[in-house]
Amino acid sequence: MIAIALTGGGNRGPLQVGALQALFAHGIWPDLVVGTSAGALNAAYLAADGTPAATDRLADVWRSVDFKTVYAGNYLQLGWRFLRGDDSLFASDKMREIIATHLEPLARTYADLKLPCYITTSDLRTNRLWLFPAEDDKSAPLVDTVLASAALPGMHPPVPYLDTQLVDGGVVDNVPAGIAMAKGATVVYLINVGYGGAQQGPVKGMKQILGRTLNTFMAQSLFQDLDQASANPDIALHHIHITEMGDIPFTDFNRVDAMLEAGRNAAERYLRNPQPRQPLSDPSDRSLSAPDGSPESPPHLPGAQPFIPTYRSAR
Repeated sequence: MIAIALTGGGNRGPLQVGALQALFAHGIWPDLVVGTSAGALNAAYLAADGTPAATDRLADVWRSVDFKTVYAGNYLQLGWRFLRGDDSLFASDKMREIIATHLEPLARTYADLKLPCYITTSDLRTNRLWLFPAEDDKSAPLVDTVLASAALPGMHPPVPYLDTQLVDGGVVDNVPAGIAMAKGATVVYLINVGYGGAQQGPVKGMKQILGRTLNTFMAQSLFQDLDQASANPDIALHHIHITEMGDIPFTDFNRVDAMLEAGRNAAERYLRNPQPRQPLSDPSDRSLSAPDGSPESPPHLPGAQPFIPTYRSAR
């Protein structure tokens, strides 16, 4: 069984779309897809469309996103939201609207999907991974779960579902390859647009140390998934780590076409010399680090939890 697993990555999501185009051009088509955060949008749309042409339409989805869609509001509005104790600095109404506009014509619930798809979220009430869909209930609304998977804590409000408060799936499991393996995949193409395991330079100052510490928590799912695959000769995990355009600010949504091309090129290079079970990037690769060693991937706020290998499906 072939699976494609898509990591979180914020505005670097178009890199995954380009990589998917390369995979499909080589005849690699998944039996299931798994996505986290930005990868959740890509995975859900691919599963809803069910054809390789989904990547062309996904490119248009990403072209329709801009800074004001994701980070809506001016400084006065942000200050007022902070002072009155709102759940986040930014509202998510515009994000919900753009997800619904593109996704709902194809599928409204998991029962409508043409490919099996799993989306990760993090439940603030149980501090655990909350995985959609449940094995026996595919009635969960796709828009809500994709929105929840991309709801960065503090930046966007939690999404209520049943008795949960759901936020970004990357808080608990930013690299969902382990979920694909748990669901029976024996060949996994992990398209990783975040941290890839390389040694990073030293950090200095409280802000950098805090940021690196939180990212260290989040990196554990990557290490555990790679170790799990390496220890199992029946699993081939292809780790396609895309480091191109690592210096793009997380607020920049204007370079979609350049990222599509970079993602295609990165995947093509890997496919010319695939190395399943190759654990990590070259330790000298710091292309996703600033000169001082601080991470340049989208920020993650306090509240990150170590990966807990308990796959709790939505009820």
